[in-house]
Amino acid sequence: MTASAQPQVDAAAKGPGRPRDPEADRAILQATIELLGEEGYEGLSIEGVAARAGVGKTTVYRRWSSKEPLVVEAIGRCKSPEDPALPRADESTRDALVRVLNHFTRAVELSESGRMMAGLIVEMSHNPELAQAVRTGILEHRRSFVFAILKRGIERGEIRQDVDVEVVADMLSGPVVMRLLLTGGPITPRLVRKVVETMLDGIALS
Repeated sequence: MTASAQPQVDAAAKGPGRPRDPEADRAILQATIELLGEEGYEGLSIEGVAARAGVGKTTVYRRWSSKEPLVVEAIGRCKSPEDPALPRADESTRDALVRVLNHFTRAVELSESGRMMAGLIVEMSHNPELAQAVRTGILEHRRSFVFAILKRGIERGEIRQDVDVEVVADMLSGPVVMRLLLTGGPITPRLVRKVVETMLDGIALS
């Protein structure tokens, strides 16, 4: 949205009983997502969001009383890249995990949600509402694909029956998160395959 459009956007939001302008909502939420990825939660400000969205800060405050509810809603609206395809009938658990984890690894590196996650990680440690919004808005959907593949592997006799799929899912994603947030090491398809193969060697049905 250009600066010249600001008066029209602000005007549309004014007046008791007038409906919220959906274009202003979209611009504000998109600006919030972008700035979270660039500056993190601590660096995010209502003023900065308003400037990026091309609206006045009063337009933002009419909708959200502070940046926390704004960020929570932005997380809920954040769209992930297209979901990976479900496993084919002839696809092994190993190949399905490698394919799906590569898909989501690229999403972490390239998508808005991935950049946003890096910007939120510190704040999540002491902000339970924000942490829950991230889990339900971004993580749970992606983890559900890994859970489904692991459960399918158990049903097909490729993985032991006693495996805790939630723990395994955490362990599969751990090296990627470690490199993304701490070590800065490369996140490559070779890394993903190595992680999957190492994990399956420990939980496969012998």
